[in-house]
Amino acid sequence: MQTEKILAPTLSRPRHFTREEQETWAEIMDSHRKKRKNQLHPIFLEGLELLEMDTNSIPDIQTVNKKLKKLTGWEGVFVKGFEDPRSFYPMLRDKQFPIGNFIRSKQDLSYTPEPDIVHDFYGHIPFLANKLYADYCQKLGELSGRVIHDAAKFREFERLFWFGVEFSLVKTQNGIRIFGAGIASSIGECEYALSQKPKVIPFDIDLVRKKEFRIDEMQREIFLLESPEQLYASLD
Repeated sequence: MQTEKILAPTLSRPRHFTREEQETWAEIMDSHRKKRKNQLHPIFLEGLELLEMDTNSIPDIQTVNKKLKKLTGWEGVFVKGFEDPRSFYPMLRDKQFPIGNFIRSKQDLSYTPEPDIVHDFYGHIPFLANKLYADYCQKLGELSGRVIHDAAKFREFERLFWFGVEFSLVKTQNGIRIFGAGIASSIGECEYALSQKPKVIPFDIDLVRKKEFRIDEMQREIFLLESPEQLYASLD
């Protein structure tokens, strides 16, 4: 049996984003403002407001962290790029979310080969301003760490994070909304996820924990939660 061990995160110092990079952020925010109210779950919208992240320049991470810590004890931490699962989940356990210290190309605003500041900071951090959501992510990180030596069991937690936290939909009184942070950070993903193109499957933890995924394409199958609480209860 393959065994795994905890790795140290690839931490990165805060950097000065160029004028062009700031313009990229502003252009993405302008596009998202026009549609997100009818696409995203209220938890995301509330988080944006509480953390004051809806700005035309990349928000200062220290300022956002100060607000976030008061709300849920979490903080965003700059890293160089894609984090290995063996460092990513221990970070969740410690209430730290890795933020890619770069921004996608202005030539393709809907795509990035690695999680960038738009995906990590704009997509994930607003959700983590909600205590129930934040507690769930911390618990997922804690429990996954207990089986990090068992590759097969650890993989089940990766699938749960992927299909629950990154790519999921949820029912609301106003219709189906996006709950996955990986979808939330991309206008293209938002429109695709709410179209008739992907196959929408009722969320089932026994199915999720066994289902493999790909990271290099739009999700052909997306799980639909009855409510956020259904995801939170899945760890039981």
